[in-house]
Amino acid sequence: MRPSPFALYVCPHCRGGLVLEAENQLICFPCNLSYPIFDGIPDFILDNLAASPHVVLRRVRVFDWLAHIYDWKPAYPLAVRIYAGWEVSQARILLQIADLVTGVSGRVLDVACGPGTLGRRLADNTREIYGIDISPGMLRQGAALSKREGVRNVFFARSLAEAQPFPDGCFDAAVCGVALHLFADPLRGLREIVRVLKPGSPLVTTTVIAGESGLFKYRAFRRHMLDAHGLHTFTLPELAGLTAQAGLQEFKPQIFGSLVVFRVRKPKMGL
Repeated sequence: MRPSPFALYVCPHCRGGLVLEAENQLICFPCNLSYPIFDGIPDFILDNLAASPHVVLRRVRVFDWLAHIYDWKPAYPLAVRIYAGWEVSQARILLQIADLVTGVSGRVLDVACGPGTLGRRLADNTREIYGIDISPGMLRQGAALSKREGVRNVFFARSLAEAQPFPDGCFDAAVCGVALHLFADPLRGLREIVRVLKPGSPLVTTTVIAGESGLFKYRAFRRHMLDAHGLHTFTLPELAGLTAQAGLQEFKPQIFGSLVVFRVRKPKMGL
């Protein structure tokens, strides 16, 4: 019998076990908290994000609205090229990420998964993908697309990257596609990813840098995106320092216009 898709989740506050009640909520009795389940997707964000001081969290409904066009092939690749450079290919980036997790089996965490754009492509008979995102609309779309495409090993949950509903050391790899620059607290988010990774496991990430092509090469545009949309543009030294602070090692970046794909690794036990 296949295990419950909710079996892996824990309370993001105390990291204790959860009890499934009436198929529509997960209960943490020690914390006296109830996490609702909508359309088969557990929701671990109990706070009102509209009151958040961070602009990205406040505008979660924008991501809900974008969900239905996010994977639309004529739109998303074009947007990527306008912002990051005409030489940037979405297909090439996705293939590059997939190549960097080649050989990884078991559980893979997809942070800020959107509609499972990356996770649906990584799922196979050797991998289970657990995607988290703040947008209910993105998660519903991801679940619908997974069902339509016959992808069975993808599970979605609503969660902040900085407070994840998983036990320590339960993932064999993690990916984060074009989202680190949107985190309310990138360092805290990376440390949470480190917490849930097994020792020696990789994290593969794509994010925005101040590159030499696309709109992100212009300082005025980068300032506008930060002030108006909460989007931070990294430098390579900043990313190297940030990942090291989070407890990750072996920073290996590959530049594509104003996007960078990099792989880092949680140290093995005893290192």
